[in-house]
Amino acid sequence: MKRRAKQPGLQPKLRLLDPPPTVVPGGKQEELTQALMELLINAAQKTTEHAKAESWGGRSESETHA
Repeated sequence: MKRRAKQPGLQPKLRLLDPPPTVVPGGKQEELTQALMELLINAAQKTTEHAKAESWGGRSESETHA
């Protein structure tokens, strides 16, 4: 008897949640925006440092001080 192979791309259809928007008070909005900017800048700097280290064939500082 021949077995049918499962098709590899089938996924169940899940509904996406669409929650109502969250209201953030003005002072907290500024604080959250500042924290997000710092996070993004730090992530970009780490990515750049890692890319430089990789291009020179070395490791980034975080990997050498483990």
